[in-house]
Amino acid sequence: SLLLLYNVIIDKIKKDKYDKIFSDIFRSFNCDFAVKYLEDKFDESELSGYSHLLVTGSELFASESNWQNEKVFRIIDIFAKQDKAILGICYGHQMIAKTLAGPRACRKAKQPEFGWKKISLTPNPLFEGIKNRVFYESHYDEVSNLNNSFNIIATDEEGIVQAFQYKNLPIWGVQFHPEIDYENGENSIQERFKKQPELKKYYRNEMNKAENFEERLLIFKNFITA
Repeated sequence: SLLLLYNVIIDKIKKDKYDKIFSDIFRSFNCDFAVKYLEDKFDESELSGYSHLLVTGSELFASESNWQNEKVFRIIDIFAKQDKAILGICYGHQMIAKTLAGPRACRKAKQPEFGWKKISLTPNPLFEGIKNRVFYESHYDEVSNLNNSFNIIATDEEGIVQAFQYKNLPIWGVQFHPEIDYENGENSIQERFKKQPELKKYYRNEMNKAENFEERLLIFKNFITA
């Protein structure tokens, strides 16, 4: 199998940082992968050799229309029509929902989420082996109005969709960021709060213990082997 990492982060420093984070994860699971970026041009024939697609988070808003989003819709649609494995994280999760369920499948959240939230997970191959259900959240948009083709497999206490599976296919979206460890997550949040202190009121930390937090990476192992 060969995974395509579609890194749709705009900021160059953040883009490079996430390249390294995901590269380390994939290598730890002996996964062959290649990376493409939002600015890259490609045609459908170039994608035929990939078995899996991972769409990252982004500074872009899935709830808004822009020309960058159209490129992301296209690549998701190509993989989905071939029933290939897809995993979307945060923005990627929202964009899968919009690609497969239409424009009403994503909206601005009533309030943004930042920090560490306990998520209710339902039994699903993507979550196999995961007992610690606290994950990093950093987003302004949320998935909504999903049709019966989607199985909601994770929610938070407010009932917000935190993960879904499309039909019974290996196509998943997760609102949270399983790639982010505690140190990186906290540093990122505190940097954001320095620039936007008004966001501090949205911060939550439900991480009682950091042990078993490495279990979050099983999401990638489970996806790779799908």
